Amino acid sequence: MKAAAIIANLSKPNVRQIAAEICAWLEARNIRVYGQRELACGQGFALGDSLPAVDLIMVLGGDGTFLTVAGMYGPAEIPLLGVNLGHLGFLTEVEMGDLEGALEKLVQGDYQVEKRGMLAARVLRRGKIVSQALVLNDVVIAKGPLARIVHLEVAVDGVNIGSYRGDGLIVATPTGSTGYSLSAGGPIVAPNVDLIVITPICPHTLNVRPIVVARDSVVTVDIKTCQPDTFMTLDGQQSFMLDCADRLEITNSEHQTSLVRLRGKNFFEILSKKIMDQNR
Repeated sequence: MKAAAIIANLSKPNVRQIAAEICAWLEARNIRVYGQRELACGQGFALGDSLPAVDLIMVLGGDGTFLTVAGMYGPAEIPLLGVNLGHLGFLTEVEMGDLEGALEKLVQGDYQVEKRGMLAARVLRRGKIVSQALVLNDVVIAKGPLARIVHLEVAVDGVNIGSYRGDGLIVATPTGSTGYSLSAGGPIVAPNVDLIVITPICPHTLNVRPIVVARDSVVTVDIKTCQPDTFMTLDGQQSFMLDCADRLEITNSEHQTSLVRLRGKNFFEILSKKIMDQNR
């Protein structure tokens, strides 16, 4: 490893100190470091700016921080390594207690890069695109704070699969299957499986269940509810207000997010540690 960047959730306790220690450790081994400007370590850059050639980006925070960085730099396919300063941390690979050992593995090249698929979402309003974005986890269509039902018509590859009435709908990647979709009753999907999960949120009919479709499917969602405060949320980080008769088109993206995985860990070990153990 010749160069690395560090990006952090600045609201986390001691994050600047942690970043400074990582920066010093790497620089002592002749590794060039680029640090988010607010961290005051390495060569500073503004979050969202394009980066010079780096071998990876270290993300200090929780899954929310990781998803934000993935949205910014994932399409460039710069490998991302998450250091967990949050709670569940399913996307973040390294716990603070394992940080020094993880850094040693990085320097030695003892890691692999795992590709994760992304979804492209766009909103059509009267036939014109008014919003579009890439997501690593999920696209969520949900109602506002009032206890009203959202009515959505959903189709896959142009074939109507149902009329959904409830609190909303989640369209998730395999990576996102362990997020909001799981909480709403969707399946856990291994990240190397090519598919899209469609999960209703609190449906008001008993015969509505999550549906799994092929990864290259085109999922369209027509907004039939004419009420304020219906939103599309992208990876839990960005939101866009939807109007009556808007159409969402969600498709497989040509872009992928690259995740750094340290050797010796796999999806099911992480799953057991971060989800299953909480139920024991």
